Amino acid sequence: MEHKTQRAAYQSVELKLQILECYGIEDHVHLLLSSPASLAPSDIARHLKGASSHFVNHSAHSSVLYWQDGYGVISVSPNDISFVRTYIRNQEQHHRAGSLRGDLEAC
Repeated sequence: MEHKTQRAAYQSVELKLQILECYGIEDHVHLLLSSPASLAPSDIARHLKGASSHFVNHSAHSSVLYWQDGYGVISVSPNDISFVRTYIRNQEQHHRAGSLRGDLEAC
């Protein structure tokens, strides 16, 4: 998962995104980011998924990265940023314990 997040960071600079938090498990990744108002969520998803797939699939690693067709987006108020950061950091524990938040996972 480190490769996905590393390439997402490189792509974020090009798109003028600010990645506030990023963590992934085997089958998905959660990003908390701030983006320019002029950049549509669909463009962000397309660029980040494309860049991370290219990076992993063209690296020396034997793994192949496939993304699902869709993606989920929710907006977060400034008051909730700290909570969402903590939730993202603890993805592995949430999945292991079954303590998922539907409003943050069902996108």
